[in-house]
Amino acid sequence: MNPSFNVISSSEWSKLNADQYFTKETDIEKIILVSEVFKDIEILSTNKPDLAHAIFWDFKNTFFDKYPNYDGAMAKLILEYDRLIQTKTNKFIPSSVISNKWLFIEFINKISQCLIGIILFLCVNNRKTIRNIFLIISINVGVLATVGILQKLNYVSSEDQLEIFGIWDTPEPRYFFSSFTYKNHWSAFALMGLCTISGLLIDSYRRHGKSFTRIASNFFLFISMLSIVVSIPLSGSRSGTILMTFSFILLTFITLSFLKVLSLKVVFIFSSIIFLGVILLITFINIINKDTTHEMANNFKSQYEEISNGKLPLRFLLWKDLLEQIKKRPIYGFGFNSYKTINPIYQSVEVRDMRRIVLKAAHKKYTPLVGTAHNDWLEKISEFGLLGLVIVCPYLYFIFFQFLKSKSLLAKFGLTGCIIFLIYAFGDFPSQTPACLMLFSALVGLALKYSSLSHKKVLVQ
Repeated sequence: MNPSFNVISSSEWSKLNADQYFTKETDIEKIILVSEVFKDIEILSTNKPDLAHAIFWDFKNTFFDKYPNYDGAMAKLILEYDRLIQTKTNKFIPSSVISNKWLFIEFINKISQCLIGIILFLCVNNRKTIRNIFLIISINVGVLATVGILQKLNYVSSEDQLEIFGIWDTPEPRYFFSSFTYKNHWSAFALMGLCTISGLLIDSYRRHGKSFTRIASNFFLFISMLSIVVSIPLSGSRSGTILMTFSFILLTFITLSFLKVLSLKVVFIFSSIIFLGVILLITFINIINKDTTHEMANNFKSQYEEISNGKLPLRFLLWKDLLEQIKKRPIYGFGFNSYKTINPIYQSVEVRDMRRIVLKAAHKKYTPLVGTAHNDWLEKISEFGLLGLVIVCPYLYFIFFQFLKSKSLLAKFGLTGCIIFLIYAFGDFPSQTPACLMLFSALVGLALKYSSLSHKKVLVQ
């Protein structure tokens, strides 16, 4: 697997002989600090070596930020451990962070999620079947949205409560919605469902005309659409609300262009209606759940004040660090799922300072590791390099090519949902939620196949 770093074995721990460094150290505070962390690292190295490495590098930053002197006994122990876990890699082939069988299993799992779209593309050969699959997906998203709304309106915070359906706990209770632990990932999922529903409704109207309202499935689709539209701002997702507005404008533009009634005046009228609708929607959300809108407004205000004072938001700083990381291995990257492990190595002082502010306000002691960069594109480039980006380019090309050239409005709407997902990935990490990635993959496969089948039907006619 060409690992970049080694896992310390029992014999190597003995070889390290940490006691000799502790006996030479005169600062009791340093001895306690280092000994506690090294005990945790030794235990974690057996079952979670990637986490052990991340904690070590994070601790190394913390230690040398506090004690800049590299000549002390504890400093020498830290540097010696850092040297021992380094390993020589072949720079001419892709690498991984460490040699770990679970990393390979996770990689297979991620690839399986991506293959769903290809399997559907190859196996489904009927447009009606694709519409039925779209219908099932849409109703399911609508049900989850409805459940999330009821959940949000009736939620009472409790330390002993399992937030998601009484089955699963959440890392941060403020940010979960429906069955999703993070509101922005719910929004990414919901927006793909929203585009699919819009496509089904317009397609049904074009095929059935005036009898459109008599079809039972359209009623459920409409209810699902309303639930999704309410759920996105109610979840507290600011980015989701912005992208929902953009989605409606884009879908309107696509429809008007497809029907050949596109003009600047018409686009302006529809865009104005959409903006007015969003304003009324947020007003409605404020009436039924003031806490959500107040939190969204406060977050906007605090970020605006930070930028006005010359301070970049944390995400921007993470992306800045990530760009520096990418420069170290631009071709192959550092390997799958490497970001959360090696992030502390490339973490800037600004990010560390911001994390320490959060740590001071915490009710209990913990290590505030950065799990994601909140930018799937940069994170995946750091893991797979520019070579990985080149490999997925044909896949992206087919999505955008069919989006522009497809003769099927339903296929265009499905691909719009996929493009919204790709846009979302520039400011968040929706691909790391299996439900989001699988739905994206499924929509790509089904929409491309529907476009292909529609094209063949036109040629036959």
